[in-house]
Amino acid sequence: MKPLNSSARECLKLFRRQYLQLTSLDTLAFPSPDYLRNESFQSLLYGSIFKPGVLEYPPKDRYQLRVLKELVLRIEKSVANPEEDEVSDELLSHLGVLLASPIQPEPTSIQQKSYVSYTLPVDREFLQGQGESLPFQGEATVTLLESRSLISASGTTGLRTWEAALHLGAYLSLSPKGRDFVRGKRVLELGAGTGFLSILCAKHLDSEQVLATDGDPGLVEALETNFLLNGLGNNCEKIGASVLKWGWALMGGAIEIRGEGHQWDVILGADILENDIGVADHGMAQTYDSAVVPYLVSTLRDLFDVFPRAEVLISATIRNADTFEAFTSGCRTFKFGIEDIVFQQKPFPEQQGLFYSTATPIRILRISRPGRMEDPWAI
Repeated sequence: MKPLNSSARECLKLFRRQYLQLTSLDTLAFPSPDYLRNESFQSLLYGSIFKPGVLEYPPKDRYQLRVLKELVLRIEKSVANPEEDEVSDELLSHLGVLLASPIQPEPTSIQQKSYVSYTLPVDREFLQGQGESLPFQGEATVTLLESRSLISASGTTGLRTWEAALHLGAYLSLSPKGRDFVRGKRVLELGAGTGFLSILCAKHLDSEQVLATDGDPGLVEALETNFLLNGLGNNCEKIGASVLKWGWALMGGAIEIRGEGHQWDVILGADILENDIGVADHGMAQTYDSAVVPYLVSTLRDLFDVFPRAEVLISATIRNADTFEAFTSGCRTFKFGIEDIVFQQKPFPEQQGLFYSTATPIRILRISRPGRMEDPWAI
């Protein structure tokens, strides 16, 4: 078999990254026909993605089947000379195994959790192995157990990682200022959901200590599983999880205890303006409008009171301009400092990791507290 050139291996690396993130077939970067008909390329494709046991946390069989069926179809169409080009026996054999396996119906499958691995878009030395040797060692990943449905059967949106979290993760990973913002710092995340940002900071961005918080006790309990998947479990002192319901008192709780004698330097939040993941029980089990804003802003005020030197980064997908304006207005009411962070992510086809759509605007706000004020929403 002929050795693959660097372009072919980069193409395979991109495809593998998107595959591990369960990218939809209509946006998955399938390799070109010239690569697909190549025997060496097919061998490495099988050995790095589809060979049983090669992935520690593979996607569900349903997703594997959909991708491999499309891949085999594209390979068949790429054949220029039937006497020289053919589909790999290994790929066809694995496709047969998947076709013979019981596959759950789509409505059932999307409600159940599956492994999703997010790869950081960082420069890594691309190993020059051949054949089945894998050119993916040393990739910086965050692996999570997620539900890919928009809203789970339990009514929560916190079982998957949303675009604003990936956008903020890209900023913290790619931007020197972003990396400096969390490196060596004590980081607290609001509305952590799957814990993506918290794990990213603890595992790859050299944060000193991280606390993932959420208003849903079930999500907080599930965070331990995602910590374990990333080598941060078994009572790891670098990261922890706690219930934090917005609008509830902080004093005496886990936030204050874990911060005793220390300062939470950074507070992160992503896609927390239009969902249910942090609100206290005020009859709003699921909220998609500006009613959530007073509780979030008041909680930020409380955190600033306890940790006055803390700075906040909030990443928000602008699905509802009124909600975003209500949030910034609430921050101005408390005379918080507000700064727009300029970070222009590349369009989806040009992204190399942490893949997400840029069709809907996403903004990152840096928020700081200049002084103490009374709560204007107090009753």
